[in-house]
Amino acid sequence: MEQYDTTTVIPPGLVASIDGHGNLIVDCTTRVRAEGARGAALATPILMRVIGGAFQSIAKEMAGVLYRMSYSSIIRELGAGIFDRDGNNIAESDSTPMFMGAMPKIVKNVIALLGDDIHDGDVILHNDPYRGATHSPDVAIVLPIFFDGELVGFSGASAHLLDIGGAFPGLAIDLIDNWSEGNIYRAVKLREKGVWQDALFRHILDNMRTPTHNRGDIQAMVAACELAQRRFVELLGRYGRDTVLDTAAAWLAYSEKMLRQEIGALPDGVYGPESGWLDDDGRNYGTRLPVVVTVKVDGDTLHVDLTGSSDEVPTGYNVPFEGTTVSAMTFISRMMFLDEATYPVFVPQNEGMLRPVEVEAPLGSIFNPRYPRACFARFAQAQRAVDLVLRALAPVMPERICAGSSAHMHFISYSGYKVDE
Repeated sequence: MEQYDTTTVIPPGLVASIDGHGNLIVDCTTRVRAEGARGAALATPILMRVIGGAFQSIAKEMAGVLYRMSYSSIIRELGAGIFDRDGNNIAESDSTPMFMGAMPKIVKNVIALLGDDIHDGDVILHNDPYRGATHSPDVAIVLPIFFDGELVGFSGASAHLLDIGGAFPGLAIDLIDNWSEGNIYRAVKLREKGVWQDALFRHILDNMRTPTHNRGDIQAMVAACELAQRRFVELLGRYGRDTVLDTAAAWLAYSEKMLRQEIGALPDGVYGPESGWLDDDGRNYGTRLPVVVTVKVDGDTLHVDLTGSSDEVPTGYNVPFEGTTVSAMTFISRMMFLDEATYPVFVPQNEGMLRPVEVEAPLGSIFNPRYPRACFARFAQAQRAVDLVLRALAPVMPERICAGSSAHMHFISYSGYKVDE
């Protein structure tokens, strides 16, 4: 549309008119209505990006609350996000790589444990390493999100608490079993239907060596989850339930498609086995433990097999399968194929990233211990396995592989008594 001092281009599907005052009015709703009439699930790609951006903002704002409100400095190690009603991760805070795959497994295990006993106003505490947690000190808070009386999703956060009341203060290796790690919470309700369980919370804190720090850190997680709960409900109210939830499903499908596309670009084949070692199990000094990794590319699926690795050990040096072994393989897949710093387009971290990666570890091995083996000190083993995945795929994707990284950990714990107290 040409005027004496300007030219206006009207995109296809929009309608322009000139009102009685000479103003140019462009009606953008006609194309939206036309797309809706054609059965378009999402009004426009722009709307999908706007809602997707809101998802990411909610997750990152949760992390901001935790960083600022927590009492202990170790709360730099955390994961936070929002989830659909089945526990699928919609968006996560990108705070600590190990939590990328763990948080949805925590939420799904909470759902499995509680079933229909999930209500508006609940605050759920969980840290079971045999039900999704990365290890027992990484305690999670999960809140259900209701909209118009219907359960539509969850908010969740997990962070490392200084102490959970185990046999030793801080990080421990020479442990007998899962019970010696400390207090294990399996979907325990700190608040039920809006009523805070004061006696239960007091009992939990009374059985920890650092009650003041832990109280503040748990309350920070609750605050972060409540913030996400409010933000998600506001989003549903603004754009409508179906639009928001359809957008979430579309983003999950998009992330899965993008990762499968990159995996599918590699030649099919079996890469490895690659072998490495761990020094010992923390009790039997000098007895090395083998770590063996074989990577198989099958079309657009990546299969990581840890068969041949050490059997489970009698100390706390085992690795929770869901929360750590699988999570390690999913975060390294993100790094190799869709690194946010180098990949040319934005691909959000969500449940879709987890679907193309399959992980196998024999039950009874160090990477998939049998309950009630202790699995408290599980960091170095997972990082060693990650290094071997990188080494296995280096011949076919050398430009995306880094050198071996942090397959070790230095940690000093100290404790004592204040005589005057």
